[in-house]
Amino acid sequence: MLRTTFSSARVCNVAARRFASVQAISKASIADLDQRWEHMSAAEQESLVAKLTERQTLPWKELSADEQKAAWYISYGAWGPRRPVLAKGEGAYIFKGVILGLGIACGAFAWIRQYGGEDVKSMNKEWQLKSDEYLKSKNANPWGGYSQVQSK
Repeated sequence: MLRTTFSSARVCNVAARRFASVQAISKASIADLDQRWEHMSAAEQESLVAKLTERQTLPWKELSADEQKAAWYISYGAWGPRRPVLAKGEGAYIFKGVILGLGIACGAFAWIRQYGGEDVKSMNKEWQLKSDEYLKSKNANPWGGYSQVQSK
């Protein structure tokens, strides 16, 4: 009984010394971190991550609000692979471009159909009837049908 009391007191004493050695991070180094993070050098980023990792060994309530925000941003923020693919406003720009492209394509199709000239000679009814007779003479695909006439 006495042994467990001393060992638990020793553990608490070690934890208290460890927590006391962790110093708070200056507000200037973590202020506006979401805007500065990607422009910081790799050494600065690693240093800040190491300091925050040490501070996070403390109970969460003992961290300042800025430290909590910085820890959250580094872990889950929109930087690196989590950065959005499109910036604000680019979606509307792409949508307008797609609509414009579809409009141009549909206009070109209508213009070619209107002023393109004669139809292809294999699209007329006589050509399709002759193709049908030829396929009957060759016994082509009797299960799926060989009728080439597309209009009734």
